[in-house]
Amino acid sequence: MGSSNRQSAIPKIDSTLLSILLVSAIGVLGGQLVSPALPILMQSLDIPEQQIGLVMSVFFFSALVSIPIIGVLADVYGRRKLTLIGLIIFGVSGTSIAFVDSFLYLLILRTLQGIGFASLSPLAVTILGDLYKGHMGSTVQGLRGSFHGMAVLSIPPIAGFLADISWNYPFLLYTLSLPAALLIFFALPETHAPDSSPAILSTFKNYWSSIRHELIKPNLRILFGWHLVGSLLKSTVITFLPIFIVFSLGYSAFMAGAVLSFRGFIRIFSSPLSGFLVSYLSKSVAIRLTLTLAAISIALIPFSNSILTIFFLVGIFGIADSLFIPILNDTVAASTTSKHRGGIVAAVNTSKPLGKVIGPILFGLILAYYGFTILFVSAAILCFAYICISYLSTKTSPLSSF
Repeated sequence: MGSSNRQSAIPKIDSTLLSILLVSAIGVLGGQLVSPALPILMQSLDIPEQQIGLVMSVFFFSALVSIPIIGVLADVYGRRKLTLIGLIIFGVSGTSIAFVDSFLYLLILRTLQGIGFASLSPLAVTILGDLYKGHMGSTVQGLRGSFHGMAVLSIPPIAGFLADISWNYPFLLYTLSLPAALLIFFALPETHAPDSSPAILSTFKNYWSSIRHELIKPNLRILFGWHLVGSLLKSTVITFLPIFIVFSLGYSAFMAGAVLSFRGFIRIFSSPLSGFLVSYLSKSVAIRLTLTLAAISIALIPFSNSILTIFFLVGIFGIADSLFIPILNDTVAASTTSKHRGGIVAAVNTSKPLGKVIGPILFGLILAYYGFTILFVSAAILCFAYICISYLSTKTSPLSSF
């Protein structure tokens, strides 16, 4: 299915597109499913608050290490194979967490699950980049965001409800990965089949030599930073907002999940508007605008005593995040050729798990020593600082591809 058939104003919703969107939505469960259970995990396994972020950090650290390798393998051996393997690893290791009884074993399985995760969202972005071009690229990345929104809308309250019963019940939901793997097997064709399958070691050496000059371009460095900052903001919300809601505001894990799921409701409707937004604004302006909105909403969270105010601020964050992500993903996917798209997307996307590794550890320490107010405000200040840096960088060295 070539991209030439996909240039109308509205993309054709077929089994191929649906299978890609489903894979991407399954990847969202890596963080969204666990987040509402974190307060209950702290109590059930007697985990100190400065260590609870490890549940997220080890997952995203293994993804960080795996994403560049998987990106190369996807370009050389095919996207479909890597996606299938990733779904199976993700689902089996995630479901197994429900049957462990120690924090150590939980962290080991989360590490394995992160390897599987590395094959999901980054490859979904890559495959969509293979198939869709121009404003349609931002539109389908926005549809991908809508599917994310459906997962974020439905999974956190269910996970929070199950966590209120027992901390390990939410992890049973990772079995959803296995039927998704069957759909990929039957519905997703290979979008970039290589001509041959060379030896792995020589493959890596030759491949990275061929894309090294692309990775050092100023465009990609700025894109990497945008992904990193956006990831830090999201990890702050996903990891620490449920803890704030349960321990500072006194609500249940179910309510914490409901607040997180509200982002999904917002995302379903706002993500497809990303293509509309970039038809009026340049991508760099749209990215800075949405990041600014996200940072402001996060900075106001600790000053809110009402759950309704929290819902409102999370809704604002959801609008900003749901527009920011597809525009940025489309910019990355469009910045290179099909031959190297998997590797380039993977290299830039390492910033996302990097942010989710750094965020829970850094802000966990801030929480332990300084409290929630400094935690959320410092995350916003960090975002504002990079917005200024990126603006000055584009002023001194304009990015033509943006």
